[in-house]
Amino acid sequence: MLKALLWKEWQEQRWRVALATVWLLGMTAIGLKTRILPDIGVVMIIWNPATIILPVLLGMGLFATERKERTLSYLIVHPVSRSQILAAKVMAGLVAYVAPFLVCGLMVCLAVGGRELSTADLAGGFVIMGAMGIVLFAWQLLAGLRCRRGETYILVSVIVLGCWGVHAAVVEEWRLTENVGYWTWALNPFAIGNLNYAKPSEVWTVITLQSLILAGLGFGLWSRFRRLREGRS
Repeated sequence: MLKALLWKEWQEQRWRVALATVWLLGMTAIGLKTRILPDIGVVMIIWNPATIILPVLLGMGLFATERKERTLSYLIVHPVSRSQILAAKVMAGLVAYVAPFLVCGLMVCLAVGGRELSTADLAGGFVIMGAMGIVLFAWQLLAGLRCRRGETYILVSVIVLGCWGVHAAVVEEWRLTENVGYWTWALNPFAIGNLNYAKPSEVWTVITLQSLILAGLGFGLWSRFRRLREGRS
């Protein structure tokens, strides 16, 4: 049954994967070909927004769209556990998000690796941006689980991103002078994006805290989905 659910989710998400891959690869190729900016500048300008925007667009189709079309209630009443439904949706969403990063990142590394940045540095940057997007994706899924329209899900996602943006602005300077401040900063998903510039001890602090947070978000998502009642939608 899980295989069938995964296939269903993939059928619904594959056009988003294709669109994201073509857009990301096309924009990056144009920027790297024209060389208006250094390679790192092109990657940052295009890939950083993609890291934030793609989880919103992909997450919208996992729950909000299905609740609006009332197909989620159809799945829930079938003799299949909610854990399998949730697992299929989350796995499909993660694959849909990671696939464009993997394909485009590989193409970029093969095309310009060693030109201005080493292949290892490029690959490491893509991994860091992808990891930040996965954590943001988890936050948005949990916050937007009960949304019944795509527009509402987008609004909730913007609120989540805005809150973390404000948090980053408030604690960013504090983290440079106070040890407790860095722990406060490390709670922010955007802290993952700065791992290239962090000390080894700070890297492990961010990785540890974000891993624990991601596990907590996963548990919270499973707990809320288990209690979801489509009859009240």
